[in-house]
Amino acid sequence: MKIYILVLLQLVCSYAIGQEIVKIETASSNILVVHLESDWVNIKETNRPTTYNDFKPETDNWQVNGETPLEVGIYSGVIDEKKKIIISNQNYFPLKMRHKMYLVFPSDFVENQSYNITSNYGDYDFTFNQNSIYCESIKVNQVGYTSNSNVRYANFGIYMGDEGSRILSNLPDFFVKDSLTNSIQLSSQLAYWGDDTGNDMVSSGEHVYRIDLSNLNIGKYYVEIEGMGRSHYFGIGDEYSRGIAKTHLKGMYHQRCGMALEQPFTSFERGSCHHEVALTQYPGNGNEGQGWINVSPGTSMMNIEGGYHDAADYDRRIYHTLISLLFLNYFEAFENHFIDNQYNIPESGNGIPDFLDEALWGVKIWENLQLDSTNSSDPSLFGSVMGGTEREAHPGYGYDRADWESNGTAVYGTYAPYESSTYASAGFFAQASRLIAPYDLQKSITFLNRAITAWDYCQNNNFDTRKGYKMYAALQLYLATTTGNNSMDMDNPYHITFRNLAETYIINGGNWPYQYLPGNSSARITTSHFVSYLLTDFAVDANLADGLLLKIKNGADTGGYMEWLPENYPYAQGVTKFIGWGAATAQGRYADPAAFMYRLSTDNVEKQHYYDIVSQLGDYSLGLNPLSQSFVTGLGANQVNSPLHLDSYWTKYGLQPQGGTQAAIGNIPGIVIYGYTEGKSGADYQTAVSDYVYPKWDSLPIQRRWTDGWSLVNSNEFTTWETMIWNVCMYSVLYNTQDDNTLSTIEHSRDNSKGNKLLIYPNPSFKLMNIKSSILNENCTVWVYDLTGRLILKTKATTNSSGIISNINISNIKPGLHIVELKYGNETYLGKLVKNEH
Repeated sequence: MKIYILVLLQLVCSYAIGQEIVKIETASSNILVVHLESDWVNIKETNRPTTYNDFKPETDNWQVNGETPLEVGIYSGVIDEKKKIIISNQNYFPLKMRHKMYLVFPSDFVENQSYNITSNYGDYDFTFNQNSIYCESIKVNQVGYTSNSNVRYANFGIYMGDEGSRILSNLPDFFVKDSLTNSIQLSSQLAYWGDDTGNDMVSSGEHVYRIDLSNLNIGKYYVEIEGMGRSHYFGIGDEYSRGIAKTHLKGMYHQRCGMALEQPFTSFERGSCHHEVALTQYPGNGNEGQGWINVSPGTSMMNIEGGYHDAADYDRRIYHTLISLLFLNYFEAFENHFIDNQYNIPESGNGIPDFLDEALWGVKIWENLQLDSTNSSDPSLFGSVMGGTEREAHPGYGYDRADWESNGTAVYGTYAPYESSTYASAGFFAQASRLIAPYDLQKSITFLNRAITAWDYCQNNNFDTRKGYKMYAALQLYLATTTGNNSMDMDNPYHITFRNLAETYIINGGNWPYQYLPGNSSARITTSHFVSYLLTDFAVDANLADGLLLKIKNGADTGGYMEWLPENYPYAQGVTKFIGWGAATAQGRYADPAAFMYRLSTDNVEKQHYYDIVSQLGDYSLGLNPLSQSFVTGLGANQVNSPLHLDSYWTKYGLQPQGGTQAAIGNIPGIVIYGYTEGKSGADYQTAVSDYVYPKWDSLPIQRRWTDGWSLVNSNEFTTWETMIWNVCMYSVLYNTQDDNTLSTIEHSRDNSKGNKLLIYPNPSFKLMNIKSSILNENCTVWVYDLTGRLILKTKATTNSSGIISNINISNIKPGLHIVELKYGNETYLGKLVKNEH
């Protein structure tokens, strides 16, 4: 039976401005949650006379079926925020507030009984049905859990704002039901996890109960609790994991700089941006990549593309070197997880896995910023890499878009060449030269030449302070120049440099900030700086390799710097200290050592254990958190409304920066906002939002110190390097195309067969190959050749009614690039296959 909502009769006190009941939920079997929503209210930025108490709802005069609640709790926050407006030369922030009123009654709700709420804010009628009324205390991953994990769960926890939490006197039964048939798939009783109340560094403020979902099969479900209500829908299986991984990767695509975003790759279109910058070579304001860049008239310009906008800003900074580092190393470690045509990006269909294509877009900015005879007249700078691009001020929310900034007048300049950007780029170029080699040999050679010139520039200038990137560059140049002769490779100068640096700064602990402290975003050595050494088949120092592996294992087994272990915390937040901007939702940071141990361990039980850690962390930002909030745009039932993302303003409100309208299609998907933060900013534009949270910010449990509203920057901004790339990599580990039996040719529709062209998928592959052609229901012969023309596989096959031949076993084919022929009569159809190692 559905919830029946009859009427809203607004009866508002003069000081409770425009508040009305918009929906009801439950928190338990006797706690009703009434949502009040305000009109838009303009909050003054400075000298602010308006306080939260001006909008605080009344706790008196609430009744349900004539019964007065025993207690009434209040929990308030901002639900949306429009762009800043100016009234009488003062800045105002238009807010819409949401108040949750928790009405506690002495008796439990009765199934199928009608209830009438009366209040100073109107009347509201509904029928209680536990199968259809949402219970906010049930927290799930609102998109989907990976089917490969042995650990899946939902949590139950009551929190009533200024009335705190509640412990249940009896443990109720729960039922997990199929989303289509409503049939029970699993039933048991809530299990008490423990007391997580308080407001310490990681608390949720709840008494937490656990709902075990590990025995569910692939499907779509919801949780229903006896006498309380139900959860949001959630899925289990590759269909959902695939969508999560794709949305996060496309979030990076939506932040690409130097190109237009357009159909058929996205519905969130905009024009080309920042494709020309001034060659200012600004040295920075006291540090690499710091300070505004003012471009003088007449400064020479250069064409540029590649990289990503930082966040709500459009700069490309030295911090973005982390993006390419993570992209390349997760691709190398988990290469079999990726295929061509996986994400529908402009490069899809080029025969290269889309994940590598996206990684190379991140590298492209550093290619463009490398100085040579085409963009510099100073030979002494050749090989160096400038440290990014910036302008003279931040762009504005509601005024600027990437392709129309400051009414088209914004000019970006370049930072000077830096040691960090040059060493990092030497590493990127060398690693990319290896990874692209199976697909494009000429590009591989070009990358290696770039790497060597960048390294040589650093050596010629005696650069020796940025130890992390120097170590990474030395490793990648060693692996790009190996001979296969163990003696020669052990004496490779790059190899010697890497060994010395790795011994000092990883094995022996190093010195701050050049230390390996996984989970600490300020430490300058990550797993990706050295993991290639543990993946290579070429000569390595066995003792060093064992030591490096042990360091990663220790990080995975102890929870790294944060010392977060899943058995010790009810929610898989990962962060336990120093919860600053970006720390709360970047679970990929804390999953990193476990993710790589999942790849490196040879023990199947141990591998599963590490995978389970990663999968639990992957649930947090998608709704399995105390706020039941998805912190990722485009994913989940309870999404962020007001992220600080400039381009999303236009797609959300259906406007164009130069005037006119477009379709209002919401926030651009794939943005991972910062989420909760420990401290409260004192900036007026931020307190214009945070002052209207109740209970007051500093009295809230840490994981509840968040509310919507774009000008609350430390909660609702993001960066491509602090939050987004980490989670892109985490979800790429949790989804493996090679194991996805639900993957269909629909995913590859842009590379459909035309003429005598074959679609090979998944591609690359390591065990099974599928072929799609235009031949329907016919017997054919499949031939596979290596690049020397040697026949290595011949098999008879039959196409189905869609022209598909499924599950051709290629496990005995050696890794590399191969030509696939399908012969039918006198006709030959061609395609390319890349075979990977398992």
